[in-house]
Amino acid sequence: MPTPIVRLIPMSEADFPAYRDYFIDDYAQDLASNHGLALADARQQAEASLLQYLPRGAATPDQSLLCIVPVSDTVSDNTGNEVAPTVGIAGYLWHSIDSAAHTTFIYDFYILPAHRGLGYGKAAMAALEAELKTMGVSQIKLRVAYDNPRARALYEELGFHITGYNMAKTLG
Repeated sequence: MPTPIVRLIPMSEADFPAYRDYFIDDYAQDLASNHGLALADARQQAEASLLQYLPRGAATPDQSLLCIVPVSDTVSDNTGNEVAPTVGIAGYLWHSIDSAAHTTFIYDFYILPAHRGLGYGKAAMAALEAELKTMGVSQIKLRVAYDNPRARALYEELGFHITGYNMAKTLG
């Protein structure tokens, strides 16, 4: 099966609510399973974190919220800019560039279940790398949850390597 071709299109305010809902649920599950929080507490923390990092939603300065869209699904708005039709979104990618360090940090990378295992993750990362190179970014950083071996395997296949471990101890 050939690798699909995707575009990384800036997320519109219309697409942000679906992203927000997914992110809060997913991050709350991560906090509950990896940090021992009750799900209700984890959800509150996920909501607070999203509001802290993205106070203006998709329009938050210095944050790049992108929709991963198969090329066959991209459309143009009335100004000629490509936009992501909600039905055509294969996933989301959120990163923030540190221009002084020539790095970017990926906060979130998510492929919708219907698109997993079809090459969309690899295609999205290739598109991101190509875009970043033109901007002078020389390194991508990210964190992978302990209980997500599939994501870790993808990143290692793409050339990422472990630079450290996050550890925690609950005091009781």
